[in-house]
Amino acid sequence: MRPEQLLRLYPRAWRNRYGVELLESIGRDRLSVGDTLNMLSGAVDAWLSSDVRLAATGRGGSMLLKALVCETRRTTVTPRDGVIGAVVMIAVAWTCKTLSQPTLAFPIAFTLSMPFWLMKGAPWRAQALIVGVTCALLVLIR
Repeated sequence: MRPEQLLRLYPRAWRNRYGVELLESIGRDRLSVGDTLNMLSGAVDAWLSSDVRLAATGRGGSMLLKALVCETRRTTVTPRDGVIGAVVMIAVAWTCKTLSQPTLAFPIAFTLSMPFWLMKGAPWRAQALIVGVTCALLVLIR
């Protein structure tokens, strides 16, 4: 694919600010598969960045972006939330180790603790989807 085509996947504000610079740095020739994947992941990252999120929620934004954004308001994580997350991590890691799954101990423990601190304030369905899919993938690739 050509970079100009992939650049259309980026948010308008991002394209206006960085588009010319991106095209100058990577050129206008056809991209390799790796470069195409890199630009696609960059587009997803640009749509989910805090600047774009604030623009979308503060000034209307597109319905697609609003559907992708899990968190629409700022929340603060309290020390209690951190302690709960830490207890969940320790308990899950110990359980994984006890069940002879030491390679899964940290990633599963970290993932299961995220709703208590990292995803605080996000809709419960989004949390369940992210945690569930991540844990399923971890078990499958183990």
